[in-house]
Amino acid sequence: MRFRPLIPAVCLLLPGSGAAAQSAQTPDAVYVNARIWTGDSLAPAAQALAVREGRIVRVGSDAEVRGLAGPATRVVDLAGKRVVPGFIDAHWHLPTESRADLVGAGSAPEIVKRLQRWAARLPKGAWVVGRGWTPSDFPQNAAHKRYLDAAFPDRPVLISDRDGHQSLANSVALRLAKVTAATKDPAQGVIERGAGGEPTGLLKESASGLVSRLVPPPSRADIARRIHEETEAAARLGITMVHEASRRAPRGEVFEVLAESAAADTMRLRWYVSVPFDPGATRAQLQRYVQLSGQFKGPWLRYGIAKGMLDGTVDAQTAAMLEPYANTDATGLPFWSGPVLNAGVARYDSAGLQVELHAIGDKAVRMALDAYAYARRKNGARDSRHRVEHIEVPSPVDLPRFRQLGVIASTQAIFATPDVTTLTNYAPLLGPKRAALSNNFKQFDDAGARQAFGSDYPVFPMDVIRGIYTAVTRMTPEGTPKGGWYPAGRIGVEAALRHYTRDAAYAGFMENDAGMLRAGYLADFVVLSEDLLSVPPEQLLRVKVERTVVGGRESYIAP
Repeated sequence: MRFRPLIPAVCLLLPGSGAAAQSAQTPDAVYVNARIWTGDSLAPAAQALAVREGRIVRVGSDAEVRGLAGPATRVVDLAGKRVVPGFIDAHWHLPTESRADLVGAGSAPEIVKRLQRWAARLPKGAWVVGRGWTPSDFPQNAAHKRYLDAAFPDRPVLISDRDGHQSLANSVALRLAKVTAATKDPAQGVIERGAGGEPTGLLKESASGLVSRLVPPPSRADIARRIHEETEAAARLGITMVHEASRRAPRGEVFEVLAESAAADTMRLRWYVSVPFDPGATRAQLQRYVQLSGQFKGPWLRYGIAKGMLDGTVDAQTAAMLEPYANTDATGLPFWSGPVLNAGVARYDSAGLQVELHAIGDKAVRMALDAYAYARRKNGARDSRHRVEHIEVPSPVDLPRFRQLGVIASTQAIFATPDVTTLTNYAPLLGPKRAALSNNFKQFDDAGARQAFGSDYPVFPMDVIRGIYTAVTRMTPEGTPKGGWYPAGRIGVEAALRHYTRDAAYAGFMENDAGMLRAGYLADFVVLSEDLLSVPPEQLLRVKVERTVVGGRESYIAP
C-alpha cells in the first residue's frame, strides 16, 4: 500500500502576499476540536493542529488553526478526542519467519496440539517451528524433547521460548544437526543434558544455532509480506516509529526490502535499524556502519546504532548476576569479558556510532555501564547516548550512573506483567529481594535517568496502551494481583506516555523532529477513543487507537 502526503506540498508557512503566497501557506489538513497532549512543556495542551508537507505547521486553538485553512484544506473534526504524539517503540524486532504461535499455551499438551495444527498446513517432512513457550508450560518448569517426540517421531521440530534465548528441539532435529552427548557446548551457549550427557533437547543462547541453522530461511516475498503485515499491525496500535533491535548485518533481503521501500516512499512507519555490535569488528565493517548512517538519514529509514548481546535471560538462568540465582550456584552467562567489551565499545564510540547492549542481570548491567565509562575516558565525552537494553535486575548502586554517563535506560513496560511465568519461575529464581526491584520503572525516573519504553516485540505484544497499563498498575490484563505486583514500582500515566514518545525520540536522536507535537515537527500523532489521562488506571485497557497519522499520512483509521 502506497502512502502519500494528503496534497502535494510546496513549503511551510512563508512570508508573502497574494493568491500564490496564500496557496503556499495553506495546510494540507487541519485537525480540530481535539484535546491535545503535546508532550511539549512550553505549550502542553492545545485544541487543534495543522499539517503541511508531512510536518506540523501550527498547534493552537481551534480558531487559530481553522483560520489557516484554504479551499483545498481537509478539515478533520476529532469530536473532542484525546490526541497524543505518535508512539515510538524503542525496542522492537521484525519477525521474518512464519511460526506456530505458542504464546499462552499453558501446558505441553497444548503446545503439541498447536504444533500439530500448524504442521497440517505444511508439506510432508517440512520443519515444524514455533515460538512463545515459557518454562511454566512444562512440568517442574523443565522443557524436554520427550514432550515433542511422541507427536513428531519422524519430522524435525524446533520451538523457541518467548524470550528467544532458548529453544527446544525434538530427537529428529537433534539427529539432523548431529547434536549428541559428545557435542561440546558452543561459546556463549549451553546444551542441557540428562543422564550420561544425553541432550534433553533444551538449547540455551548460541546452542540454539546448532539446530536453527538447518531451518530453511524465508524467501524475499515472505519477508516483504511480513514487513507489510507487521507494520500494518503497528499502525493499528498507534506506533509511528520503531527502533529495530535485531542486529542484522546490512545486507540480504531485509536490508534490501527496507531500502527499496524508503526509496519508493512506501513506508507505513519510521525505522531506526541496528547493525551488529561485535568487539572484534574489522575497520572495514565499522566504516560500512558509519557510511550507512550517512546514506540513510531518514526521516523514514535511519542507521547509526549497533546492538550487542551481553547476557541472556532470567528464565533461562543465563542473565549474568552478581549473586547466584536462588537455591542454585548459577550466576548466568556473560558473553564477553570486561576488557574485551570495553575495547569494543570504545572502538564503536570512536567511530561515532551509538551502542545498545542487551543486559538483564545486575552483573551485565554493571559491565555495560563500565564499558561506556571506559569509552568516555578513552575518547572524551560526546553526545553518544549509548543505551542499556532491558535492565531488568539492576543493582540500586548503579542507577545514578545512567544520568552521570548520559546513558539511556531502554526498558520494556510490559515486562512487569505478573503472569504465571513471572510468578512461578522468574521471581523464584531471583528471590524476593531482587524480584521486588525487577522491572521497577520508578527507580529509573527517581534516579533522573532518561528512560525510553519499548516492547521487545515479538517477545511481548507491541500494544502500547497495554504497556502503559502495566507500568501504571503492575497488574495482569485480568486485574491481578489487586493493587499490583510490588506496587512501589508503579509510575503515572503521563510519565509512561513521555517514555513512549519524547524520551524514546531522544533515545534515537530524533528529539528535534518527533516525540512532541510542535510546529516544525513531523506530523506523527495518535487519536484515542478515550482520554488516557483521565481514565481510572485499572480501566486503561478500554482505551483504543482510533486514528494513526505518520508524516501527515493516515496509516490507520478504525473501522
